[in-house]
Amino acid sequence: MTNQVEFLPWDSEFFGVRIGKVDLDDATADDLASIDEEARDLKIDCLYGALNDPGVGHTAHTVQQHGHRLIEVGLRFKRPDVPFTPRPTESTVRYGTLDDIEMLSDSLDTLAPWSRFAADPRFGPEAARRMHEAWVVRAASEPGERMLAITEDADGVTGIATHVRTPIPRVDLMGVIRQGSGASWAMLGLLVEWAGGGEIEAGPCAARNIAPCRFLEHCGFAITDVHYQFHRWLDEA
Repeated sequence: MTNQVEFLPWDSEFFGVRIGKVDLDDATADDLASIDEEARDLKIDCLYGALNDPGVGHTAHTVQQHGHRLIEVGLRFKRPDVPFTPRPTESTVRYGTLDDIEMLSDSLDTLAPWSRFAADPRFGPEAARRMHEAWVVRAASEPGERMLAITEDADGVTGIATHVRTPIPRVDLMGVIRQGSGASWAMLGLLVEWAGGGEIEAGPCAARNIAPCRFLEHCGFAITDVHYQFHRWLDEA
């Protein structure tokens, strides 16, 4: 493998620690020692490690022996270009704007615990919630390339989702406050309409978050990729 630690300025500023990322595929013990050295030269505090093929050369075992902690198993999904009919629901769906952000607190509270940043106590639930709010604000700020979807009924907001248009229209984030309300179906239907046909992707979705994974499969999505995300804190052995 090629040892190449990339410094991430946005993440570093957002979380207040110096963060980098590295591809861990095919990493050996010598590679990992070199990665640590390179990260320390860059004064990195936390290193995101991505592993897409954990079986080659027992890489998954090796990286964990060298301080990279498995934080999330992320699943990516794809749905073919076939018709989609949302289930009936009392929720109405619409495009969200920046004016809506203040009323989405309950939805963000629902999403945050499933973030890999919430799973890492060095970041924690509060940082995960701030990250999700930043994603929602970005979706509302970039109409055309991104989209914020909001579902509501007579009692208020029932769910939110963010969608990305390129390279393939994708469900980026989805959270439903009231399970069984049909909100997720309505938000997916809006994505299909917004995409204007063709294949649609979703994820990554945390494998431990079973409900949305089952929902996507029920809607005709199939798993296309399994992504293993590690965090390496350089002040830990």
